[in-house]
Amino acid sequence: MSDTALESRLNRARRAAVLRAVLIQKALVLPPLAGAVALVSRWSLGAAAVLAAFALIVIAALLWRSLRRYDDAWLARRLNALRADLDDSAELIWDTRAGSTLQQLQRERVRERLAGADLPDLRPPWPRRRLVFCALAGIALGVLALLQPWQGLSLPRSGGVDSSKTPAGIDARLEITPPAYTGVDKSVEHSLEARMPENSRLQWSLGFATQPSAVALIFHDGSRLDLASSSGRWIASKTITASALYRIETKGIAADDTLYRLDAIPDRAPEITVRAPDKTLSVLDAAQPQWQLIFEARDDYGLNQAELSISLAQGSGESIKLTQQTQLLQGEGTARERRYQQTLDLGKLGFAQGDDLIVRLSVTDKRQPEPNRARSASFILRWPPEPSSESAGMEGLVRQTMPAYFRSQRQIVMDTEALIAGRGDLSAQAFEKRSDEIGVDQKLMRLRYGQFLGEEAEGGGGEHHHEDPHAAQSEPGHAEAPGQDRHEHEAVQPGEPKPGSDLEILHEFGHAHDIKEAATLLDDATKALLRTALNEMWDAEGQLRTAQPDAALPHEYRALEAIKQVQQSTRIYLARVGQDLPQVDMTRRLTGERAGLSDPPPPAAAAATPASAPQAAWQALERGQAPDVDALQAWLREHASEAPDSLALIREAERLRRDPACAECRAALGAQLWPLLPPPGTALQPRGLPDAQGASYLQALPAEPVR
Repeated sequence: MSDTALESRLNRARRAAVLRAVLIQKALVLPPLAGAVALVSRWSLGAAAVLAAFALIVIAALLWRSLRRYDDAWLARRLNALRADLDDSAELIWDTRAGSTLQQLQRERVRERLAGADLPDLRPPWPRRRLVFCALAGIALGVLALLQPWQGLSLPRSGGVDSSKTPAGIDARLEITPPAYTGVDKSVEHSLEARMPENSRLQWSLGFATQPSAVALIFHDGSRLDLASSSGRWIASKTITASALYRIETKGIAADDTLYRLDAIPDRAPEITVRAPDKTLSVLDAAQPQWQLIFEARDDYGLNQAELSISLAQGSGESIKLTQQTQLLQGEGTARERRYQQTLDLGKLGFAQGDDLIVRLSVTDKRQPEPNRARSASFILRWPPEPSSESAGMEGLVRQTMPAYFRSQRQIVMDTEALIAGRGDLSAQAFEKRSDEIGVDQKLMRLRYGQFLGEEAEGGGGEHHHEDPHAAQSEPGHAEAPGQDRHEHEAVQPGEPKPGSDLEILHEFGHAHDIKEAATLLDDATKALLRTALNEMWDAEGQLRTAQPDAALPHEYRALEAIKQVQQSTRIYLARVGQDLPQVDMTRRLTGERAGLSDPPPPAAAAATPASAPQAAWQALERGQAPDVDALQAWLREHASEAPDSLALIREAERLRRDPACAECRAALGAQLWPLLPPPGTALQPRGLPDAQGASYLQALPAEPVR
C-alpha cells in the first residue's frame, strides 16, 4: 500500500473519532442547557435568549479547544495503545527525516504492518453514565419549568397585559418593586398595564415622540399623579394598594383617553389543615397520658408565627374555672409550608377527671404593615366525670327513669303484662323492684295528663284521690243550675278558705291554680273522661307500687280506654263531597259565542320600583341609546362587591362613551352588565288580543249555532 493510501486511511479513522467526540459533547451539554433555558424563560424570554446565546458560544469554544488535540501526536498515541505490534513506533510514520538506518527500517516495518491489517477503532467510547445523568438533569429542569412550584413566591406574569395597547409614540417602562416580605424580585414591564402583589411600589417611566409640556396619571377614583421630567422621560412612582384603572393626561399633544389596568394581587391568609386529632371532640382514653397534635399550614408568600392556645376548663355547673396559656410552635418545612407537631403532657397541664382541654392553632404570615391571621377550629379533649352514685339516704328518691315523652299508657300496659308473664323467672326482690319502676312510669303519665286539669303540683291529683276517688267519678253527672257556682253545691272542706275571707276573694277573682276546671278550655264531657283516666291511673299506681300488678292491670286498661275516648273527642270529621260544576251548554261548543262570559281579572301588578343603574344601562343598550356612564360608576362605587369585575365594567363603559357607534364596545358592556340584572318576574300575564290569523278564524266561524 502506498504512503498516500495509508495516510488516507488514518485520516478517515481520525475524522470518525472527532465526529464521535463532537456527538458526545452535544449529548452531554444540550439536555441541561435546554432545561435551564426553559426554566429561565418562565421569568423572562429575553433572559432565556441571552443565556442560550452565551451557552452556545461557550460550547463552541470548548469544542474548538478539544478538537485541536486530535493531531498526529494523538493519532500516534492511540495507535500505539491499540496495536502492540507497532512497538510504540507509530510516530515514525510522519517522521520524514532520513534518520539512522535502524529508524528507516522500523518506519518501513510499521507501515507494512498497518497496511497489512485493518486499523483499530479510534473513536472514544460512549460515556453512558454521564449521558444518563445529563439527560435526567435536563428532564428535571423541564418539569420544574412546567410545574412552577415557586409560583407563590414569584411575581405573576401579566398574562392579561397586551403591549400592543400602548399607544404609538409612547415608550412605556413600568418598574415593579414588590414588598420585601414577599421575597419577589423586582421586575420591569414594557407596557402600561401590569399585575403585581398588593402594596407594590410602581414607577412609571414614559417617553414621548413629541414632548408634552406636562404629564399626569388620572385614576378612576379621581386621584391624580403628576409626572416629573428627567432626561427626556417622565417619571413618577406610587404604591398600589388595590386594583385600579388610569389614563394618561398630556398637555401640549393629543390626549389619550384609553384606560389602562393595574391588578393588585391580594395577600391571602394562611391555610391551616389539621391532621391530628381527626375530630373536634375526643374522649380521653384511660391509658392516654399524652395528646398528640399535628397541624399543617401554608401561605402564598411565607409563614411567620404560630401560636397554640390551650384552655383548661375545670369544675361543673356555675363553678367552672378556666385556665389559659399560649405556646409558640416552630414547625418544620419551608417558608411557605410548615408542619407543626406538639405533644401535650396531660399530667403537667393538671388535666383531671371531669375536665375539658381545648386547643386552637393561630398562624400569621409576613404581610406588612398588618399580618394576615388564620385560626383553626377548636378541638376538645374530654375526660368524662365519674357516674353519680346513689346514697343510702336517697335510695327511695333518686331513680334513673326515662323521660315522660318516651312513654305511653299502652306501653305501661305492655310492661305490666310482661311482668306478670315473667313472674316465675324473677326473684321476689327483682319482681317488686320492676313493679315499683312501672308504678313510677304510671305516676309520670298521670302527672302529664293531670296538667290539662290544672294539677300543676305533683300532689294535686293525689290529694283528690285520697279523699274520695269515687266522688270524682260522680261529678260529671252532678246537675248544676245555670249561673250557679260550683262551690255552692259543695260543703266547705277542711283547708278551703272561709266565705268572705281574703283567700275567698283571691279564689273568686284571681287565677286559682287549684281549681282544675279554671285551667283549661275543655268541654265538660272531655273533662269527665280525663278525670276518669286520672282516677284509674292513681289506682293502678297504688297497686303497682305495692307489687300487685295483677290488680293494677284492669285499672290500666280502663285508663287507656278513657284516654282513647278523649283523643277521639278532639277529632273533626268533614263530609266527603264532590265538585259541583255547572252543566256544559252543548249548543255553544265550537261557536265562539262569548255572551255572558268574562275574563278573569289580570293579576295585580307588582309595585313599580326604580330600575338600578345596571338595569337602566342594559335597557339603554337594548334601545340603541347611550347608557348613563356616570350613574353606572356611582352605583359601582357603592356596590363594587356585587360586580364580578368592576374595573372591566368601568373600562367597557368608558370605551362606549368615547365611541358610541362601536358595536364591539356595546356587546362587551352588555356582557359585563348581564350578571348584574335582576331576575325576571314570575307573574302571569293577561291574555292578549288575537293576531290577524286568529281574528280571521273567529270571523270564519258560522253565525248560526251548530246543531
